[in-house]
Amino acid sequence: MSSLCTYALRRVVNPHSQSFFSRLTLNNRKAALINCVRHTEWTQSPAAFHRFSPASTQLVDPPQKTENQSSLHKWLRKSLLFLSCGFGAYVFKSSLHYASCFREDEIKQDMLVDDKWKGINIKLFQYQTCPFCSKTRFFMRAHNIPFEDIEVHPIFKKETKRAKSKKVPVVFVEKDGEVLEIADSSLIMSVLSSYLVNDNLSITEIMKLYPHTTQIDDDGKKKDVILNKYWLIHDEEYKPAEVADGVDPRKEEAQWRAWTDDYLVHLISPNVYRTLREAYQAFDHHVSLGRFQGTWEGVIAKYGGAVAMWAISKRLKKKYNISENVRIDLYKACNTWVEAIGKHRKFMGGDKPNLADISVFGVLWVMEGLDCFEEVLTHSKIKKWYYRTKQAIEEHNGQKLIPR
Repeated sequence: MSSLCTYALRRVVNPHSQSFFSRLTLNNRKAALINCVRHTEWTQSPAAFHRFSPASTQLVDPPQKTENQSSLHKWLRKSLLFLSCGFGAYVFKSSLHYASCFREDEIKQDMLVDDKWKGINIKLFQYQTCPFCSKTRFFMRAHNIPFEDIEVHPIFKKETKRAKSKKVPVVFVEKDGEVLEIADSSLIMSVLSSYLVNDNLSITEIMKLYPHTTQIDDDGKKKDVILNKYWLIHDEEYKPAEVADGVDPRKEEAQWRAWTDDYLVHLISPNVYRTLREAYQAFDHHVSLGRFQGTWEGVIAKYGGAVAMWAISKRLKKKYNISENVRIDLYKACNTWVEAIGKHRKFMGGDKPNLADISVFGVLWVMEGLDCFEEVLTHSKIKKWYYRTKQAIEEHNGQKLIPR
């Protein structure tokens, strides 16, 4: 190896070296390298060093050099060799240290996840195009929660026939032969997060701490409400650090999770399915990502779903008082979110995304790959935060839920 390094360095400092190696044929290059390795005399003095002739693979003597030239070249070769070896050793040692630390942290994290979810089987039933489903899916990825992703056909819905809930996402949690059904994306996130935090409570016990009640909405209709669904169940000893303005981060997280469900998510359908062309583009894109691609169910979902969602988006636009130019409200919402994070934080959760970050990201993700998404990146300030969050989720790098 040292001989090869010396040969490379001599080619750099040797004024008689020529870039002839690239002009050799493949066979000649192989022969040249074999001869080069076998020829050990090059490690001696510059006078004994040989080079290859461009016309053949024979070794020929270079023109004679003066004693001053030889001394200078020899000093340069030794200096470069010393510096390169020292730098290489430093980089190699640093790489080993970084790799060992990274692997140690990775193993600890995997051990924690495996122990916590041992014996638990989680199935997530969801649509590719559903923003509530995508934020649930990304939450479990961010926190390295093992689950089986089952795509539901948007029209036939045969995959969820045994589910009590007729809406998605819905999660089936199975342990010791018992199956627990959890519906509502925010409830799923809060229950599983609380399970990660508490070592003494089962998922079934935690579910009882999120009771259902009935309220009357503004239209006089009964509405099922889940109490505490934006809050995590913590141990009494948990005391989170306050953010710069003195706001409790748990309260801030809960408020913005509610904002995502009550406002932001309702801007997505009117923008994604604004026209029939955009509606078809959205379903064509999302069907291509799922298991119905190339099937007759996929064709029905693509065309039937596009028309249905285009009509539904018109009703949503009127119901939630969205502007005639639906893009404007979406741009404003994205900027409102970025301004709430501020200039001194990467995420709402600080250095890592919290449940509010993941919720907003999941809702916006359904637009990725579509024309409206490119317009949002261009006309709002969401781009940097969006791709930071995406990278963190892909690296299972969500904010730690375990109290410190």
